[in-house]
Amino acid sequence: MLSFVITLMNNYEQRFGTRPNVVYMNEAHYEYLREEMPGINAHDDVVALLGIDISLSNDTLSPHVATAAFAERHILVS
Repeated sequence: MLSFVITLMNNYEQRFGTRPNVVYMNEAHYEYLREEMPGINAHDDVVALLGIDISLSNDTLSPHVATAAFAERHILVS
């Protein structure tokens, strides 16, 4: 999942000329991502490592990235 998210981010940047600032995924995707980061315990550390916010929604069938404006710094807080 980690390499998939990084590929999504790189493809987005190549296509639009700017890095995305949010990845949308469901809880299962997030758990797979966390399993690939055994030394990372806090959600904020995952966000810092990726350099992108994470939005969780059970309606998200496949992870995707975008550029979004936020009222707060992070969408999901541990």
